[in-house]
Amino acid sequence: MNIWRVPYPKFGAGPGLERVAKIAAQLGVDLAGFGAKGAVIVGSNGKGSTAAMCSALLQRLSAPVGLFTSPHLFDLNERFRIDGEDISDVELGQHWERVVAAVAASGESANLGGFEFLFLIAADWFATRGCAHTVWEAGIGGRLDPVRLIAARRLALTSLDLEHTNLLGDTLAKIACDKLDAAPTGATIFIGESCIGERAAIDAHCAARGVRSDWPGEAAFVAPSPGAHQRQNLALALKLTRDLREISDIEAVQALTNTRWPGRLEVINDDPLIAIDVGHTPAGVRAARDGFAAIAQPGVLVCGASHDKNARELIAALAPGFSTIICAAARHKGASPAEIAAYASAANADAEIIIAESVTDARQMALSKAHGRSIFVAGGLFVAAEFRAIHLGRDPASLAFF
Repeated sequence: MNIWRVPYPKFGAGPGLERVAKIAAQLGVDLAGFGAKGAVIVGSNGKGSTAAMCSALLQRLSAPVGLFTSPHLFDLNERFRIDGEDISDVELGQHWERVVAAVAASGESANLGGFEFLFLIAADWFATRGCAHTVWEAGIGGRLDPVRLIAARRLALTSLDLEHTNLLGDTLAKIACDKLDAAPTGATIFIGESCIGERAAIDAHCAARGVRSDWPGEAAFVAPSPGAHQRQNLALALKLTRDLREISDIEAVQALTNTRWPGRLEVINDDPLIAIDVGHTPAGVRAARDGFAAIAQPGVLVCGASHDKNARELIAALAPGFSTIICAAARHKGASPAEIAAYASAANADAEIIIAESVTDARQMALSKAHGRSIFVAGGLFVAAEFRAIHLGRDPASLAFF
């Protein structure tokens, strides 16, 4: 696959729903037209897993089904899928050129954000392919996120954590309200059980905006991905799907048999067992660590964090229980390994703490230290993706993020 480099800065000239709508009109794409048979997923953690399961369930009933997610692990193509297949380089190139041309014609080249650009590519591709249903994962929040333009009749709020507080608010209640604002009047939003602590604020905000709130709890059967938190994500995916089409539990189990979401408690090696997770908030990494402990006895932890995240809280949530902790910095946005090591030592004074010069070195050290013990790689997308790339024999320098 090509190495695609987005030609616009990540956030552009700040949030801009108006410019996204203008560019979509230039493309001839009716964004709100996706809303009647589409689903939008918002939340702090669990969006990708919920979206993947929802897409697989809908595909069982009526293809083609478009899926737009973020971020990607290896290739930008991963963000755009129809019926479980990533967009090809040829099709991505075609829609890339169409959107760039529409941006220029709209006079928004200096303002557009990178995520908005990718959202428009997805919309153009799904419209061209005539998708029966579409599933959209929000980027940040909901009030100012492009997915609000989908005007989805059904949405899911997966979870809440203190993230992007400068934009979304400094309390879980405020963050919930921002995410809920992706829903138009008259929509139904299905809410994950982990949000129950903010139920009063959520129900009140939904009522004020004319949005119906529904709390489905956990699914009656086991999710295809490990981790107790996946039971609530599965419940949300089932609710979203059944709001569109009827599907029995038997059909759902069959549809989800081979559904996996890369990077989410993903086992990439069996002997020794190695699992990676891309969670990047304290609640997210805590849930992943608990899920890992359910499938393996914690042994070696390879960890890092991005320099723009709260590394202290992330590592505090990860470190307990591991006897060996190897600290490394990802090539992209990695925080200092010495800083990570200090946080790890504070959180787990009994562990052997090792500082690695690179993720490549961290992997070699982990394998040499394992002695049959399990290895868990966590702390954020970039360290997990780089470890996975190296493990699969791919040059980590080929990974392109923005």
